[in-house]
Amino acid sequence: MADPHELTMDELRERIRVAGITIAENRLAMVRKLLADALAPVRALDSRTIRTVEPAVKFVPEAEGGRRE
Repeated sequence: MADPHELTMDELRERIRVAGITIAENRLAMVRKLLADALAPVRALDSRTIRTVEPAVKFVPEAEGGRRE
């Protein structure tokens, strides 16, 4: 059974196209493997165990006319 997170070659080509970069066809298998290896720790992470916190910066919209009240 294939890993559900594994990119197909078509998905990899599409990502490369969208990124606007050029990678030689004979390098695609290597890039796919490197990408899978790089993302493995992220995919193994259970985000439900990470405590969420408030953002450090709060944005307040300015009043009309650029004045602050």
